[in-house]
Amino acid sequence: MTENNGAPLWASLFSDAQPKHEPPSPWYRKRNGAWEGVSWPDPVCGGEPWEMRTYVALDVETTGLNAATERIVEFALVPFAFDAEGALIEIQRFSALVNPGIPIPLQASRIHGIRAEDVANEPLFGEVAPAVLELCKNRVIVGHNVMFDIGFLEGELGRAGYALETEECADSFGMAKIAFPAMQSYNLGKLAFALGLPSDATHRALGDALTCMRLFAAAARTLANRCV
Repeated sequence: MTENNGAPLWASLFSDAQPKHEPPSPWYRKRNGAWEGVSWPDPVCGGEPWEMRTYVALDVETTGLNAATERIVEFALVPFAFDAEGALIEIQRFSALVNPGIPIPLQASRIHGIRAEDVANEPLFGEVAPAVLELCKNRVIVGHNVMFDIGFLEGELGRAGYALETEECADSFGMAKIAFPAMQSYNLGKLAFALGLPSDATHRALGDALTCMRLFAAAARTLANRCV
């Protein structure tokens, strides 16, 4: 879940100074092992029609902000697509609590509500990694401030001996900034409310992933109407 500047909403609760964030790109592609931002309008107006592709909305809840040292405590993946008329089709919902193997700071628990006792008997990420890879296979990953979620996902997969094969992801935050300029807030829940979209954003992974999916669809439709 992200706040107006794209940083995780609970970043301000940690004592370390928050990093400065570059303006988000609407889309990213992996080249030579590194993610590169793709400028508008190419992701929606160029190449394969966006509505013909398949996607998976991703959200993670974590022990902290640094993907190199912190861990995922909950994640959700929601595969979706569009029918011939462009209507959103939700294919599946998959969410799981994960034992991070490290303490969950009180600051994080105050936001997502997940405590050490909630995940003590849950699987380690490596145990669910094959299912994660299958759901992401051949799909564009969609997230709100997606590089945050991707960083954690790639980190967890790498520690488990796997690699994320997906080479494209879309940022609903970056797309919304272009599709709906000058909004008062780009917080996921607040933005969905302002746009009249159903919102399940409650700082838990599944609700945030579902809201992100709907926001992506609204932004993509708006941007597609601007294609020349």
